[in-house]
Order: sequence, then C-alpha cells, then structure tokens
Amino acid sequence: MPLAVGVKFRRHGPLNYYAPPADEELAPGCRVLAETARGPEIGEVVMGATELAPELLPRRLEPVIRRATEEDLRQRQAMDERLPAAMAAARELVARRDLPVKVARAEINFEGSRILFDLTAERQTAYQDLARELATELRCRVEIRQIGARDEARIQDGYGPCGRRLCCSSWLKEFVPVTIKMAKEQGLPLNPTRLNGMCGKLKCCLQYENEQYVEVKRRLPRPGQQLQLDQGAAVVSEVDVVREQVLVTMTESGTVMAVPAAEVESPAAGRRKGRRSGPAREPEG
Repeated sequence: MPLAVGVKFRRHGPLNYYAPPADEELAPGCRVLAETARGPEIGEVVMGATELAPELLPRRLEPVIRRATEEDLRQRQAMDERLPAAMAAARELVARRDLPVKVARAEINFEGSRILFDLTAERQTAYQDLARELATELRCRVEIRQIGARDEARIQDGYGPCGRRLCCSSWLKEFVPVTIKMAKEQGLPLNPTRLNGMCGKLKCCLQYENEQYVEVKRRLPRPGQQLQLDQGAAVVSEVDVVREQVLVTMTESGTVMAVPAAEVESPAAGRRKGRRSGPAREPEG
C-alpha cells in the first residue's frame, strides 16, 4: 500500500494526503509547503507517513514540495499581516454600500495574489460589484464566498452552555442536518433559548445520539397506552426516553410512578410485571 502523510492547511479544513519525501521524515506538527488548487500553501502535518489503501487516496498523490523554511514562514507571516487592513477595507465598503452582510473572515494565499472573503447574510446575495471594488483597492484578485451561521460560529469560536468549547470549532469536521424532530424524540421542551446554539441554529449535539433515542422510543409504550402492572392497572402518562423509563398513573388510586423501561418492553418482563393491555401492535416490516 502507498505511503501518505496527512496535511491540513486550516484548523478546521479537510485532511489532504501527499506523498512524503523519500529522504526526510515528516512528524506531526511539521510545517510543509505543498501544492494545492490555489497554488503552493503552507500546511501542518497532522498524520505522519502511513500506509493507506489506494481507494482512500486521490487518483494522483502529489508530493510534498519541501519542509517549510524560515523564509517560507516569514512570507506566510507577511501575508497574514495584510489581512487586518483587508478586513477593514471590506467592512468599510460594505457599510458604504449599506449591504445587509457581515464580513466574517479573510484568507490570503501564500503568494499574496488572491484574497478570499467569507461573508454572512440572511439570504443569497450577488457580490460581483463588491469583489471588483475590493480588487481595485487591494490590488489583487478577490473572491467572495457566502457562508452560513454555523460556519460563522465556527470562525468566532466560544463556549457552549455545557461549559465546553463549541463542537464546530474544536473537533466537528462537517455539519449534519439537525431537525426539531430530534428534540421531540428526546422529550426536550421546544424552547429556542434552550435548543439553539451560539449560531442561532439548532445545536449540533441534538443529533449525536438521535438513533439511540429513536430505538428506545420505539420499544417503549406510548402515552395513553394501558399497562397491567403488579400494583394494578395503569395508564402511561409520559415517556422519558433519556432515562429509559415511563411515568404511569395508577387507574384506581391516581398515583403517579416511574417504571423502568426493562419492565415494560421485554416479553418476559411483560408477562411478569408489565404486560400491556389494549390492541396488539401490528408487526413491523
């Protein structure tokens, strides 16, 4: 199997594979110069030389140009020092044009010939005129990319109500669609202030264990269903998917009690303690 090193050019960017040099070992943490679709760029080795299956690699495995030299790093730093002025120019132009957008980030390539601006907006907007004016002022090629609220939160970074760094800015590689149905499956209160993250969208963590919650909920009885317990007849009043238990109301006394899921979901337990009464469910499939 071919050897490849993994290189990242941005902290949250994709992992890119390159052929390692034959005469030098590149350990994780090394800075290297490698060819990209935007030209040569400086990246960081995050995976040392490893044998990988060919189907995991690009059709043509480009070689690493070289380990980054001090001159390369100085050039990279000089390019990055141009970004605050570029951001200020973009924000001033946006304000002058009274555009309903926000400049989130600017990136400049290693050669200093191109600057990419990430902008956020409520709806899709055309930026051709803005790009032309910025290119004239900054004297380089300008590209503008519209990003979403989640991408903006990833750029800004921060801490969530759980006390940990935002998933999107610390480890999450790609965004997965999150729906309000996932919150309903967990029995969470549909309160936007509790369900929305810093980006104003539904929290990514709602989908982490969604499949497990769906499976547990499928096994549990539904609210309103009648059960026959050792204590007598009862009606399911609420299902707690997270704790894997159901709250039942005793028919005769009106007492509310919690019953573990294991006592009402398995056939053996159902015969002894939690046999369900009422219409039988049709088999699935």
